[in-house]
Amino acid sequence: MDSKRFWIILAVILVGFFGFIMFNKDKTSDSSGSVSAQGSSNYYGKEDSPVTVTEFVDFQCEACYAYYPYVKEVKEKYKDKVRFQVRNFPITSGHQFAMQAARAAEAAARQGKFWEMHDKIFEGQKIWEQTQNPQTYFDQYAEAVGLDMEKYRTDRDSSDVAAVINKDLADVKELGGTGTPTFAINGKKVEKTAPSVEALSQMIDDALAEAEKQ
Repeated sequence: MDSKRFWIILAVILVGFFGFIMFNKDKTSDSSGSVSAQGSSNYYGKEDSPVTVTEFVDFQCEACYAYYPYVKEVKEKYKDKVRFQVRNFPITSGHQFAMQAARAAEAAARQGKFWEMHDKIFEGQKIWEQTQNPQTYFDQYAEAVGLDMEKYRTDRDSSDVAAVINKDLADVKELGGTGTPTFAINGKKVEKTAPSVEALSQMIDDALAEAEKQ
């Protein structure tokens, strides 16, 4: 084989090799929802607080529904001291509409309306969970909080939103969460407290006291 032919063959092999790498890179990016490997980022309260309280929720969960008014009250009580976060934990094996609800909330988050949508979905839980298709209600909530409906529908059905929810599910599994709601403080799972303002406040007070020692 002359040297010219050798270099041509080598060039073809290298082009094919790098093409294969780029194809698989693109394929991986598409399947993961590209930029959405970070999980949800729905925060409320003091941004620079040494304490972040995370609640992993299932919007169709009865226990989450029971906790909802107390968590909401505690968020207001401690909003100047603590950073609160809500992430997704739809347990679809028992709640057939949980994923739809999570998608609707995350779509609202892309227009800065997560908390408004979060409240609407929980407050309407006992109505929409009795229907054959709750999407009509979720869309009504989206309109009520003032979303751009075209963007909302696009985001709701996107692979990006799906990837965010899947990352939340992976993270809560790694955390050791087995049921909803699952609470974590600064990324560490805590034992579930009773659904009351007093119990949730004690959990937060303990975390703040611990943070002061560090």
